[in-house]
Amino acid sequence: MSQTPCCPLCGSPMGLEDPGAAGPGDWIGAEDGGLGPLYREVHRIREIAESREAADRGRRIAELSREVAELRATVARLRGSPAVISHWPTAG
Repeated sequence: MSQTPCCPLCGSPMGLEDPGAAGPGDWIGAEDGGLGPLYREVHRIREIAESREAADRGRRIAELSREVAELRATVARLRGSPAVISHWPTAG
């Protein structure tokens, strides 16, 4: 017994042009401007959004890495400066 595929967004049952195919764009009406083109467009928009998210994550990681390097350099300078260290309280 074959299962009728459902809409990936709302879950309602849908027919296929080719019973052996079940990908977005295989829905009835793909040739006449039905849901097939809509599903392809939604899929394309998701791919674009995911690639932008990955690029944004990469930029954010690079930015944070630069900030960490700057902070390490600042800490190293502060540790090496006798004038700054002499103002710190000593344990006693």
